[in-house]
Amino acid sequence: MDDIISVGRSNGKNGVRMVYLSSKSPSVPNLNEAFYGDFRRRISPERPQSHLSPTPLAEEQTNASLIDLYGDDENGKDENEPDDAEQEDGRNSELPVSPTLSPSVTTPAQGSNEEAPKDFSQYDRYGFKKQNAHITQEQYHEWWDEYSRYCIRRKRKWQDLLAKSGLALSDNDIPDRFPPRSEKLKRYVRKGIPAEWRGQAWWQFARGQEKLNRNKGVYDKLLASLNDRNDKVFSRDLEVIERDLHRTFPENIHFQKQPNDNEEPLMIQSLRRVLLAFSDYNPKIGYCQSMNFLAGLLLLFLDEEKTFWMLVIITSRYLPGVHNINLEGVNIDQGVLMLCVKEYLPDFWQRIVTKEQSRNYEFLYKLPPITLCTASWFMSCFVGIVPIETTLRIWDCLFYEESHVLFKMSLSILKICDQEVAAARRVMRNRVTNKDDSDIEIFQAIQSVPKKLLDPQTIFERVIFKRRLSLNNLNQEEIDRCRRYVSSQRLKLKNYADIMGDKPITKDSTKRDISIGPDFVENALSSEVYGFRRSLTTAHWNNSIKEKVRQIRRK
Repeated sequence: MDDIISVGRSNGKNGVRMVYLSSKSPSVPNLNEAFYGDFRRRISPERPQSHLSPTPLAEEQTNASLIDLYGDDENGKDENEPDDAEQEDGRNSELPVSPTLSPSVTTPAQGSNEEAPKDFSQYDRYGFKKQNAHITQEQYHEWWDEYSRYCIRRKRKWQDLLAKSGLALSDNDIPDRFPPRSEKLKRYVRKGIPAEWRGQAWWQFARGQEKLNRNKGVYDKLLASLNDRNDKVFSRDLEVIERDLHRTFPENIHFQKQPNDNEEPLMIQSLRRVLLAFSDYNPKIGYCQSMNFLAGLLLLFLDEEKTFWMLVIITSRYLPGVHNINLEGVNIDQGVLMLCVKEYLPDFWQRIVTKEQSRNYEFLYKLPPITLCTASWFMSCFVGIVPIETTLRIWDCLFYEESHVLFKMSLSILKICDQEVAAARRVMRNRVTNKDDSDIEIFQAIQSVPKKLLDPQTIFERVIFKRRLSLNNLNQEEIDRCRRYVSSQRLKLKNYADIMGDKPITKDSTKRDISIGPDFVENALSSEVYGFRRSLTTAHWNNSIKEKVRQIRRK
């Protein structure tokens, strides 16, 4: 059950080598069909033509996303597995294997003037390269052989859930609606939404249709008005957007030119329109780097207009202020993350912040160096930080559970990084490290370990699904309260800096104005100490105590 391309060993009479895409699991889109079928005609809805789009737009209007264009075949009977006791290894289960191969792709013989088609064996089901600096293709195939079986089992459970909820699948095998929110649905989301259902699921969970219904026609009006914009701010955004367009997933097959095609990829055209329309719609943000990756990933699962509104929702609801021109939202969220690290990862905290900084909450104003790495986690919602399958699982949870997921995932990754550093130190137990070596070690881990998290289960099984870990008590209410606290503390510092003219405090200045000295500053800025709300579940009761409580309840 792998997605490795099988290649015929013998060449035909004309010297053409036949390449076939093997059968896929129900959650694996048919990359071959999407790229070589009627891909160009269907990928992008019809939009107003403008001088900003250098190549003609598609003429047939459609709401299809890239994932919708893939072919999915599922054969065999459903497994009757209990909901919470599924077999995780899947090796002994009867899995459907489709004998049908997708259409072949011919590779020109040596010496031909035709450009050779892409070697699809190098790409995953979303069009990304399997191999990179941190993961080999062999490692990918070994993981995918097992994970594809997991995808099959989970999709069947989703189908059973929809059937029990009285929700039918549409003609294209994608649900029109999903069940109402519940603990069971949250558990299903955390275990992964079927790939071809993701766009519709994200759209419903983020309440995208409500946003679109309140703004019908707005996106097309924005596109139509782009030709009339010639102010300096818009010109600056246009210049930066054009520069970033071809930096967006350059190794993804959908963002590359097709073989023997000189036209600009339709995905790039759609991405340009979405980003320019957004810069016009929200001038407080305009265009901020990393938004191209957010919009680019959304375009793989949603049509252009829905992608635009999802970008609006992400930047306003899930990441408030993060992409604003002053980037204050990034600083606030990093301050929140540092408070969370201090609370939930105390051992790790002691290694990244001095006792003095921790005691007077100075880290809220002078963010620790580690935030130079973690800030990009939030701005890109982990796109490019962790492998694509793990990124998508995080996005599944983000749209269902709100933005506290980003903090919980960040804490989980930092915890895993800390474990990796500790393990490396045990191996090198004879080596004595100083503070500088320790800092370098941590930074290297934070930059490299996330990129190796190919399997989403690593984060979820090692951290998220462990209920006894206190960080799993973190919820949206706590994050909202924490954001308000950090914002107010940073505002106090800003007001103080405005009063003092941003000058350093000296003994002479203290003499001139006793009321505003170092002690005053420290008292003013750290007088409000943040306290996390703790629930009973944070007390790690042992099993014997739990059993006694159950016995008392029975009586």
